[in-house]
Amino acid sequence: MSFENGVDATRSDPLFLDTSTSSLLKTLRSLGKVRRGSSLSTKASKTSLFFYGFGNLSPAIKSNFLGAPIFYYYNVVLGLDAWLVSLALAIALVIDGISDPLLGYVSDHTKSRWGRRHPYIYASILPGALSYFFLIVADFGTEQLALFFQLLLLITALRLAWTFYQIPREALGAEISKDYNQRNQLHGINSVFGWIGGAGVAYLTSAVFLGESYDNLAGYHTLAYWGAGGILLTGVIFAFGTHRDIPNLEGPKEDRPAGMGAIVGEIMKTLNHRSWLMLFFSGIIFSIYIGLTSGLTFYFNSFFWEWKPADVAIFAIVDLAGAILISGFAGRLARGWDKKRLAVGLFSIAIFIGPILFILRLLDIWYGIQILPENGPKYGSLWWIMLGHSFVQACVAVLAWILVNSMTADVVEDSQAKTGKRSEGLFFAGPNLIQKSISGLGLMIKGIVLTIVGFTPDGTEAEKAAAIEGLAAVIVVLSIVMPVLSVWIFSRYQITRDMHADDLEGLGYVEKQAGPKREGLEAAGGS
Repeated sequence: MSFENGVDATRSDPLFLDTSTSSLLKTLRSLGKVRRGSSLSTKASKTSLFFYGFGNLSPAIKSNFLGAPIFYYYNVVLGLDAWLVSLALAIALVIDGISDPLLGYVSDHTKSRWGRRHPYIYASILPGALSYFFLIVADFGTEQLALFFQLLLLITALRLAWTFYQIPREALGAEISKDYNQRNQLHGINSVFGWIGGAGVAYLTSAVFLGESYDNLAGYHTLAYWGAGGILLTGVIFAFGTHRDIPNLEGPKEDRPAGMGAIVGEIMKTLNHRSWLMLFFSGIIFSIYIGLTSGLTFYFNSFFWEWKPADVAIFAIVDLAGAILISGFAGRLARGWDKKRLAVGLFSIAIFIGPILFILRLLDIWYGIQILPENGPKYGSLWWIMLGHSFVQACVAVLAWILVNSMTADVVEDSQAKTGKRSEGLFFAGPNLIQKSISGLGLMIKGIVLTIVGFTPDGTEAEKAAAIEGLAAVIVVLSIVMPVLSVWIFSRYQITRDMHADDLEGLGYVEKQAGPKREGLEAAGGS
């Protein structure tokens, strides 16, 4: 996640989206006009907040298809065996994971007239849009091998293209704002635009493109045109909108080490940071969980809850409303709280409410009782229960992940205070090699699990429903055990508000102020 940099250290508004046409045109006209002599600031301008957040639209559109639709599309609609879908997605994810820290490190050390981040962002936009389009509409043939290589080649191309976009963009966010509270605001705005992009395309996919069936091939092709166009347009606006603030961003502090051994040594030294390592290992566990459980929504909607795409399309819009509400007030909601403690509380709530509907429905099926209403029509009792559950779940998750991104950004200055180097790209990309590899393992296991529970695209409706019932039981167990372990590791994170303030003072970003210092904080585990 990322933003553009501005210099306005006097403002502390909780959330400001300057979306007026005149402001947008003024910003675009200023492309290439730099503000000479400006100094680094701990806070971002309103325009910087807006355009950084706007840049999350492109990844949100892309990520929506790589969530639930892609697995179902290649498995059920195109007919590729589930384990082959898993294999292709896993290989692409591992390749993507390898490229992430490499690009993060390279961008940290890049010297160019367009700064450290923008050369890669500009280079990524058109390839990303084209890869998305052909991933959906390409036709290598109907044989299993042809479908496998179609998926493997095009999903790898898409992921590599977006490495060049998203890794520099995420690093940009830590440069734009260094303020402890405004970082919650910054990532809140980023979350708003992410939800607008993701929920918007999810609604259009279900309500307009697919309509009455998740197997609507023509609907997926329509999605390809609209999605690729949206990725291209929003990516270009983000890049242009943030370009004018390049002179105010951080530059590389020293020359790149000579030799691969020296580079690897520097990477390992930089990433040997306790709070970052807690986020890293927590992320590994969560990545396995995501790999195992992501992309199953279409299966459950079709064969467990028996919804048509149009029946639940509005869920995305309701979730979007909650996400905007929470994101818009993220700065205020989190103000005065320790980020870690609040995030742990929110994740704990999410663990409780996440699998609750699956648990209740399985109890109904296994014990012949009726806790939940029976599957029924749109606007029936079950529909409203699931809508409310989806809304609450979205609100809790949004604020929790805003805090996680803000906490990762705080690691940058803490590391800089210890090493003398800023490594935004490395800290945001560093986990991806291991976490995406592990998530790829989860994807592989998911394909195997679908096969074990007996799901096949050519099975009868009754056979598919029985298989997905078994899958639901597996997901319930995973949804409790793995997130609990991940949150426990996450709770070992140490950086607090006072520690961050000391880092900013020591680095000269703000003048030294009176107030509580970090004595005793580290000894107390940063709590």
